[in-house]
Amino acid sequence: MKAEITFDIVMDDDSSFAEGCYRLEGGSWEVFIFWKSNDAHSEKMVKKDLVWDSNVRGINVILPADTKLNKALVIETLSEVFGETQWSEVRGPDSMQLR
Repeated sequence: MKAEITFDIVMDDDSSFAEGCYRLEGGSWEVFIFWKSNDAHSEKMVKKDLVWDSNVRGINVILPADTKLNKALVIETLSEVFGETQWSEVRGPDSMQLR
């Protein structure tokens, strides 16, 4: 299945935060937020099926502090959660406006 992703911020090899939108084939745009916890010994925590005040859905991922957060990790994690393998980076909506 194909999916699209857009990043709201410029990602580097080890960002502290990531936010953007994704759209699974045939679906609406949803929001993703990834951030690092203060604890290097914590485990990755995925909260999916979130609904923001605007009724837009999305996912929140909290990572251990020592995780290298980059585009590849975001796409890999979303693939694990949704079973998607073909992601295309596109220009899409701003996640803050959607939320």
